Amino acid sequence: MTHEIFKLFRPASLLAFLLIAACGPGVETCLEDQSCGPEVVVKQVTGEAPLDPESPLWTAADGPVPTLVELGPQMVTNPKWPDPAIKKVEIRAVRNASTVALRLEWEDDSLDHLYGPSANYTDQAALMFPLNPGSELPAITMGAAGEPVNIWQWRAMWQTDLGEKKAGKHVRSGSVSGLPTVGTEQRASPVEDLNAEGFSTLTTQDEQNVMGRGVWKDNRWRVVFRRALKSPDNADIQFKDASAMAVAVWNGGNRERNGQKGLAGWLLLRFP
Repeated sequence: MTHEIFKLFRPASLLAFLLIAACGPGVETCLEDQSCGPEVVVKQVTGEAPLDPESPLWTAADGPVPTLVELGPQMVTNPKWPDPAIKKVEIRAVRNASTVALRLEWEDDSLDHLYGPSANYTDQAALMFPLNPGSELPAITMGAAGEPVNIWQWRAMWQTDLGEKKAGKHVRSGSVSGLPTVGTEQRASPVEDLNAEGFSTLTTQDEQNVMGRGVWKDNRWRVVFRRALKSPDNADIQFKDASAMAVAVWNGGNRERNGQKGLAGWLLLRFP
């Protein structure tokens, strides 16, 4: 499986930060010197960590504090993408005793979610986590040999297929133009759980345990990723006090796919 989700970018305002992130300290050190970039604070809740992007909890006065993250271009590998359509994304996060949920929200005035001639260009978003948080943070280039990453990828067309499946309509299976995919007859979530150790190493996990849901309304996508804090799979990120996290967003209407996207480098996801 060869498509590439995260590639290093160099917006001028984040150049120094990314040089640190690519070869610098691990999560423990960046907690001390605050070198991990913007911080997303996870809100502790006693009830459900909602999968519904429109749950009132996300925007309640006492709910999670939103973090606005700027997305930059991908200018290292070809085809370079100097002007991604999505320039910023708002992130909120909650957890209860067993589960964490993260909601991404961004403006998108075109809904690109259907199979067909343009299926390669679907709206999508992904989160990436390093699997060795105590060591140096890997490059944003999907990790490297011996520096694995765990990637959660949501696609709007998978969201559409799940809706059709629930409505009893024909559901497509297999892959689209070589994109790795669980057959949609077996798919329970529009999010795919993946691993990588550098370019051209992206693989789909046998165990798919990240749930998700996306809603497009008022020219905005709101997408939730949800998973247990702890996983029995050692290829999964294990959440405790803090984790580095990267984020990418694609706009299908701008013919974005693979490395053509808006991308933010390592953020800090902090747990209470």
